[in-house]
Amino acid sequence: MHYEWLRVVGGPLETNTYLLKHGSTGLIVDPGVEPELIYHLVERAGVEKVVAVLVTHGHFDHVFYAGEVAGYYGVKVFVHAEDIGLIERSCEFAEVFYGEPCRPLSPGSVEPLYGDLELVLGEVVLKLLHTPGHTRGSMCIIAGGLLFTGDTLFKGTIGRTDLPGSAPQLMESSLRKIASLPGDYLVLPGHGEFTWLSIEKKSNPYLKNLA
Repeated sequence: MHYEWLRVVGGPLETNTYLLKHGSTGLIVDPGVEPELIYHLVERAGVEKVVAVLVTHGHFDHVFYAGEVAGYYGVKVFVHAEDIGLIERSCEFAEVFYGEPCRPLSPGSVEPLYGDLELVLGEVVLKLLHTPGHTRGSMCIIAGGLLFTGDTLFKGTIGRTDLPGSAPQLMESSLRKIASLPGDYLVLPGHGEFTWLSIEKKSNPYLKNLA
């Protein structure tokens, strides 16, 4: 299945918010960027139906506008169950960075996820990998040849594991899971530029000896 992707960068920590598109259907990954920029991106891409908001992990710079964007499109926010509490705890902290009140996610808007699974949203078929380390509920999202890694894997490095809610003892096994994926993927991280999994397996010091 062929997927297209578009990116908008924004928020106080220069977060990558992605639009994953299949035909006229789309979903939004990590809405930490100002909603107006996200809505414009969706419109510019010709997406007629947004089916979901997905967050790779619960840090505020990836979820600050999740409730607002999900409400605008009338969809659910999909997040790993282990990071739901992290989202709630970081809400007030986030206001310092964004300079506006945090809108907590309403219980009815959240769809908790568990473990590795396949997720079908309309015409969009995703494979979700639970990759704890940066947070306990960190996930990577596979869509065709695309791999959204959040803050687990970046170009040339990995995400921090010394923050509240991190699980440093689990990071290596999560990276090993990523390194063991067959074939190649375009890696779309939560910050910075994209890369290729084949390149990271060869050059990323945290990944190259794990495959």
